[in-house]
Amino acid sequence: MRFIQIVIIVLLLAGCWDERLYKDHTVVSLVGIEGTYGEMKSYFAYPELQSGNSEITIIEANGIDVRDTRLNADLKVEQAMDLSMMSTILISETTAKDGLNKYLNVFYRDPTNSITAFLVLVEGNVKDYMEASKSWTTEAGEYFARFIRSKEEVSIVPNRTIQTAAAILYSDGMDLVLPYMVLKDKDKKRPELGGVGLFSKGKYTGRVLKPEQSRFLGLLLQERGRKIKYSTLYNERPLSFTILDVNRKWKFESPNTMKMDYELEVELEEFSDVGLRDVNKISELENFINKKITDEVNEVIEILQDEKCDALGLGNFLRVKNPQMFDDNWHETFANLEIQVDIKSEILKTGLIH
Repeated sequence: MRFIQIVIIVLLLAGCWDERLYKDHTVVSLVGIEGTYGEMKSYFAYPELQSGNSEITIIEANGIDVRDTRLNADLKVEQAMDLSMMSTILISETTAKDGLNKYLNVFYRDPTNSITAFLVLVEGNVKDYMEASKSWTTEAGEYFARFIRSKEEVSIVPNRTIQTAAAILYSDGMDLVLPYMVLKDKDKKRPELGGVGLFSKGKYTGRVLKPEQSRFLGLLLQERGRKIKYSTLYNERPLSFTILDVNRKWKFESPNTMKMDYELEVELEEFSDVGLRDVNKISELENFINKKITDEVNEVIEILQDEKCDALGLGNFLRVKNPQMFDDNWHETFANLEIQVDIKSEILKTGLIH
């Protein structure tokens, strides 16, 4: 009798009570939102089998907020929409300027949503980017996700998903930055990276760091495993190098002065000078790199302070090291903070065959 009871229990537990079959749902990979409360518009892209071929279908819906637009979009599809495979959310500048957190709230609350989806700011109409996805052979959302991942690897954009962005948006000591994409070709078929958009207190400031600037934001953030590539001229000769590793030390010298020391490990990619076998020549080149990177970094910091965008998280650092110095007026303090940057590079590889 005991054996029979065990067998019955096992059989009852064998099934998945919360099973969700893809064949029963419309699996959305790309979402776009634009507008503000009262006049929201959302777009949902998913693959659909048409005439024997898989094609991208775009559903457009209006509503008073993002949740309302999703409910209205469900009225237009054969099966209920499933956002568990969502790879990317495209966000209009208008929505981001109104304060991003309240528009992402619906994605946090639904446990079936993917919180690893990338957040991307777009210039112009979100619909243009959604329509462009119809010409791609890959999943609409996954195209953007792979695009962003490739830029993360070279530190042009930081990793900002629904999950990582939430931690920053709820923080008083750090501000968000998001990848910013544009459509420049006349056919509006191929989006490209325009840089990273800057936020202050959860709202988009309207300022964008260009890609050649945003890589130095990546350097300041010291994200592990990222490589930073840079090209310039040295004595009228092309010089290209990769920053392989970054070690930093931050210290508040006074309530109004921040000291930031960075040690860089550098590999030369291109530099045609036989003098690289000379130790003194290497030292001269390192000094040049130090000066060049310091100038670039100071330019980025100046922009961040102008926009009151503490993308570096100096506020969080201060709260840990000197909590008595942190107050609700941190963004004003950050904007007027004297930040001293010291860069020291070491060329570990010259690319020469000895």
